[in-house]
Amino acid sequence: MTTVTSIMADDLFTLGIKNTLSDARIMMVENRIRHIPIVDDARTLLGLISQRDVLAAEESSLLVTDEFQRFNHEKRVKIVEFYRNEIVTINAKASVHQAALTIQKYKIGCLPILANGKLVGIVTASDFVNVAINLIEVLAAQEPE
Repeated sequence: MTTVTSIMADDLFTLGIKNTLSDARIMMVENRIRHIPIVDDARTLLGLISQRDVLAAEESSLLVTDEFQRFNHEKRVKIVEFYRNEIVTINAKASVHQAALTIQKYKIGCLPILANGKLVGIVTASDFVNVAINLIEVLAAQEPE
Protein backbone atom coordinates (compact mmCIF):
# COMPACT_ATOMS: atom_id res chain seq x y z
CA MET A 1 0.00 0.00 0.00
CA THR A 2 1.28 3.43 -0.93
CA THR A 3 0.63 5.88 1.87
CA VAL A 4 -0.40 9.47 1.41
CA THR A 5 3.01 10.55 2.73
CA SER A 6 4.48 9.58 -0.64
CA ILE A 7 2.63 12.40 -2.41
CA MET A 8 2.02 14.99 0.33
CA ALA A 9 3.86 18.26 0.66
CA ASP A 10 5.71 18.44 3.95
CA ASP A 11 7.48 21.77 3.48
CA LEU A 12 4.43 23.64 4.67
CA PHE A 13 3.64 27.29 4.89
CA THR A 14 1.60 27.79 8.04
CA LEU A 15 0.22 30.66 10.07
CA GLY A 16 -0.98 31.07 13.64
CA ILE A 17 -4.12 32.63 15.06
CA LYS A 18 -2.32 35.91 15.72
CA ASN A 19 -1.58 36.39 12.02
CA THR A 20 -3.70 38.70 9.87
CA LEU A 21 -5.65 38.64 6.64
CA SER A 22 -2.78 40.56 5.09
CA ASP A 23 -0.28 37.88 6.22
CA ALA A 24 -2.39 35.16 4.60
CA ARG A 25 -2.85 37.05 1.34
CA ILE A 26 0.86 37.85 1.07
CA MET A 27 1.90 34.27 1.86
CA MET A 28 -0.46 32.89 -0.78
CA VAL A 29 0.69 35.30 -3.47
CA GLU A 30 4.42 34.99 -2.75
CA ASN A 31 4.37 31.19 -2.57
CA ARG A 32 1.68 30.52 -5.19
CA ILE A 33 -0.42 28.46 -2.79
CA ARG A 34 -4.16 28.33 -2.16
CA HIS A 35 -4.37 26.72 1.30
CA ILE A 36 -2.67 27.58 4.57
CA PRO A 37 -2.98 25.42 7.68
CA ILE A 38 -3.42 27.34 10.92
CA VAL A 39 -1.36 25.76 13.70
CA ASP A 40 -0.23 26.45 17.23
CA ASP A 41 3.38 26.36 18.42
CA ALA A 42 3.23 22.56 18.84
CA ARG A 43 2.03 22.10 15.21
CA THR A 44 -1.42 21.10 16.36
CA LEU A 45 -3.80 21.86 13.51
CA LEU A 46 -6.33 24.50 14.54
CA GLY A 47 -7.88 25.18 11.17
CA LEU A 48 -7.36 26.09 7.57
CA ILE A 49 -7.65 29.18 5.42
CA SER A 50 -8.12 28.97 1.69
CA GLN A 51 -7.72 31.49 -1.07
CA ARG A 52 -11.51 31.62 -1.25
CA ASP A 53 -11.68 32.55 2.45
CA VAL A 54 -9.18 35.37 1.94
CA LEU A 55 -11.06 36.71 -1.07
CA ALA A 56 -14.35 36.64 0.86
CA ALA A 57 -12.77 38.49 3.79
CA GLU A 58 -11.24 41.03 1.42
CA GLU A 59 -14.66 41.72 -0.07
CA SER A 60 -15.76 43.15 3.26
CA SER A 61 -12.74 45.46 3.21
CA LEU A 62 -13.92 46.83 -0.15
CA LEU A 63 -16.58 48.70 1.77
CA VAL A 64 -13.74 50.94 2.94
CA THR A 65 -13.26 53.40 0.07
CA ASP A 66 -9.86 54.81 1.01
CA GLU A 67 -6.95 52.60 -0.13
CA PHE A 68 -4.83 53.41 2.95
CA GLN A 69 -7.72 52.54 5.27
CA ARG A 70 -8.30 49.27 3.36
CA PHE A 71 -4.63 48.33 3.76
CA ASN A 72 -4.80 49.08 7.49
CA HIS A 73 -8.05 47.08 7.75
CA GLU A 74 -6.34 44.00 6.26
CA LYS A 75 -3.46 44.34 8.71
CA ARG A 76 -5.90 44.52 11.66
CA VAL A 77 -8.20 41.62 10.73
CA LYS A 78 -6.95 38.51 12.51
CA ILE A 79 -7.11 35.09 10.89
CA VAL A 80 -9.09 33.83 13.87
CA GLU A 81 -11.99 35.94 12.58
CA PHE A 82 -12.37 34.01 9.33
CA TYR A 83 -10.45 30.73 9.17
CA ARG A 84 -12.32 27.43 9.12
CA ASN A 85 -11.80 25.24 12.18
CA GLU A 86 -14.02 22.33 11.17
CA ILE A 87 -11.92 20.62 8.54
CA VAL A 88 -11.49 17.14 7.16
CA THR A 89 -8.12 15.52 7.87
CA ILE A 90 -6.53 12.13 7.27
CA ASN A 91 -3.91 10.08 9.09
CA ALA A 92 -0.41 9.83 7.63
CA LYS A 93 -0.79 6.03 7.47
CA ALA A 94 -3.78 6.30 5.12
CA SER A 95 -3.38 5.17 1.55
CA VAL A 96 -3.23 7.47 -1.45
CA HIS A 97 -6.50 5.86 -2.54
CA GLN A 98 -8.18 6.72 0.78
CA ALA A 99 -6.96 10.31 0.50
CA ALA A 100 -8.30 10.63 -3.04
CA LEU A 101 -11.67 9.22 -2.01
CA THR A 102 -11.82 11.64 0.92
CA ILE A 103 -11.11 14.66 -1.30
CA GLN A 104 -13.73 13.46 -3.76
CA LYS A 105 -16.34 12.66 -1.09
CA TYR A 106 -16.12 16.02 0.67
CA LYS A 107 -15.39 18.04 -2.51
CA ILE A 108 -12.41 19.76 -0.90
CA GLY A 109 -9.27 21.20 -2.45
CA CYS A 110 -6.83 20.05 0.19
CA LEU A 111 -6.46 17.49 2.92
CA PRO A 112 -4.23 18.09 5.94
CA ILE A 113 -2.23 15.01 6.98
CA LEU A 114 -1.83 14.26 10.68
CA ALA A 115 0.49 11.96 12.62
CA ASN A 116 0.07 11.65 16.38
CA GLY A 117 -2.31 14.60 16.29
CA LYS A 118 0.25 16.91 14.67
CA LEU A 119 0.26 18.38 11.18
CA VAL A 120 2.91 16.65 9.07
CA GLY A 121 1.78 17.48 5.55
CA ILE A 122 -0.93 18.46 3.14
CA VAL A 123 -2.17 16.91 -0.06
CA THR A 124 -4.11 18.90 -2.63
CA ALA A 125 -6.21 18.14 -5.65
CA SER A 126 -3.22 19.31 -7.72
CA ASP A 127 -1.12 16.52 -6.19
CA PHE A 128 -3.62 14.02 -7.57
CA VAL A 129 -3.35 15.62 -11.00
CA ASN A 130 0.41 14.92 -10.77
CA VAL A 131 -0.32 11.30 -9.83
CA ALA A 132 -2.64 10.98 -12.81
CA ILE A 133 -0.01 12.44 -15.16
CA ASN A 134 2.59 9.98 -13.89
CA LEU A 135 0.22 7.04 -14.32
CA ILE A 136 -0.65 8.13 -17.86
CA GLU A 137 3.05 8.34 -18.71
CA VAL A 138 3.69 4.85 -17.26
CA LEU A 139 0.77 3.41 -19.23
CA ALA A 140 1.90 5.14 -22.42
CA ALA A 141 5.40 3.72 -22.02
CA GLN A 142 3.96 0.22 -21.70
CA GLU A 143 1.87 0.42 -24.88
CA PRO A 144 3.25 -1.43 -27.89
CA GLU A 145 4.27 0.83 -30.76
